Amino acid sequence: MVKKLRLFTVALFTIAAFTTNAQTIVTVGSGVGSGTASPIATWYNTSATESIYTAAEMGTTGYITTLGYQKMSGNSTVAPAVKIYIKATATASLSDAVYTIGNAFTDYVLVYDGTLPNNGTGWMQISLQTPFAYTNGSQNLSILTVGTTCIENGRPQYSYTSTTGNRMSAYYNDGSIACGGNAPFTSAVTMRPVWERPNIRLTITTELGTGIANTPVNNIIVFNNTGKLTVQSQNAALKNVSVYDVQGRELLSMNANGHELTINGLNTAGRLLIIKATDVNNHTTTLKTLY
Repeated sequence: MVKKLRLFTVALFTIAAFTTNAQTIVTVGSGVGSGTASPIATWYNTSATESIYTAAEMGTTGYITTLGYQKMSGNSTVAPAVKIYIKATATASLSDAVYTIGNAFTDYVLVYDGTLPNNGTGWMQISLQTPFAYTNGSQNLSILTVGTTCIENGRPQYSYTSTTGNRMSAYYNDGSIACGGNAPFTSAVTMRPVWERPNIRLTITTELGTGIANTPVNNIIVFNNTGKLTVQSQNAALKNVSVYDVQGRELLSMNANGHELTINGLNTAGRLLIIKATDVNNHTTTLKTLY
């Protein structure tokens, strides 16, 4: 599979045959207590927390595109480096004894690898690099946040809400308290229940209609056909189809010689994709679809 970075103008992301439904802002947690333990403990080089937010607390389903933690205090402006993983789960609480993440994170989707904003106070919001498809309203949401920045002075403190049922566990021991630890977080570390589940704020875009992207100009449609991405042209035959993620990275480019192209083996389930289809008359159509 061809993978390469390609830059596009804003127009690529705005030209589409349909738009998503309205966005919903979901805030879970109203506690005003603050601490330096969650979502990350920046007095260690490495720390992690896993938090469960129940389906009842979420109250809606859709595509999670932003995530925010509420910073309450801390005068350092160092932006902590984090990796944030999300999964949908039937688990409602974490073990009241030690437990191990396991499965080498294969159950999770890495949605963000970057830094958390750290200027002033209030909601420190990030846009997820890989929006997460939270589409099963009977499942809970698990957010695993791993921090790899040690801040010795003025470290940020975030709001949390105490919960019953052990809905957060944490890993703080990286071999040395304060900067200088030498035991990075892995999927095999031991996590322990704690009480400081961080308040979160999420932007959720409701599910994408029928899942079919369509343009009336060239009559090209894109749809998921039993797990296979299918591009179909009602008028002129297709010449080339390229697939990109929301960051503009080309995931695949294929030549076509008919009115329909079926793409096998595209390992991007639950992600928003951008499809660029060119027909034999060199007319190009750009579409979005949830695959």
